[in-house]
Formats: sequence, structure tokens, C-alpha cells
Amino acid sequence: MPKVAYTEEEKKKIIERAEDYMNRKPETTRNKVAVYAGVAISVLERWGVVLPKPITAKQRIRKSPWTKGYMV
Repeated sequence: MPKVAYTEEEKKKIIERAEDYMNRKPETTRNKVAVYAGVAISVLERWGVVLPKPITAKQRIRKSPWTKGYMV
């Protein structure tokens, strides 16, 4: 069951983790940021964290390892 309320300390820690990850990996997706921070995308948006723009279907296909021949 997802956590309903976070303390201020937990909230600061989650926001810090998300921003740190985005600084280290600027080309990352919003889902990876949320997974690394440990919360959903909507929670980060609600707290005012500026997330990367959602990737398009074409970008998602290009990022797939199947298109580059890694998955043989």
C-alpha cells in the first residue's frame, strides 16, 4: 500500500534525490527520476519539482536496446 503522508524530512530527502539524479543524468526520463526518488511522478509534480518533458513514442523507440542490436 502506498504511503499517504510524508514528513517534511522525508519530503526534502525525496526532492533532493530527484534533483540530484536529474543533475547527474540530464537526458533521463521522468519515470526514471520518480523511480529513483521512490515516489510517483504525480507526487513530484504536486511538490513542485520540475521534471523533464515526457518523451514521445518515437523517442521511446529510439532508446530501446532492440533498435541498436543489443538484445540478440
